[in-house]
Amino acid sequence: MTKQAFFTVLVLLACCVALIQGLPTSSRERCLCRRSGMLSVNMDRVIKVEYHRSTISCGQEELLVVLRNKRKRCVNLNGDQGRRIKQAIMEGRKVI
Repeated sequence: MTKQAFFTVLVLLACCVALIQGLPTSSRERCLCRRSGMLSVNMDRVIKVEYHRSTISCGQEELLVVLRNKRKRCVNLNGDQGRRIKQAIMEGRKVI
C-alpha cells in the first residue's frame, strides 16, 4: 500500500470514529425513575428530596424522595405535590 492510500484510509477511519463518538450507543436512557412515580408522599417520612434536571443520559426531569427507611421513591412531577416540591426547590425554599 502506498503512503497516499494509507493516509487516505487513516483519515477516513478518523472521520468515522469522530462521527460514531457523537452517536448514542443505546436507545435506552439511564433514568433513575422507570415509571412516572407516586402522586403523593407523606412528607413526615421524607428525610431528603432530590431534583434531577433532564440531561443527555436521561431526557426527563426526575424528583426523588429518600424516606426514613433509606428507600428512594420517585414522585410524579405532573401531580400537585410534585409541582409544589419542584417549585419550592427552584425558588430555593426549604422543602422538608
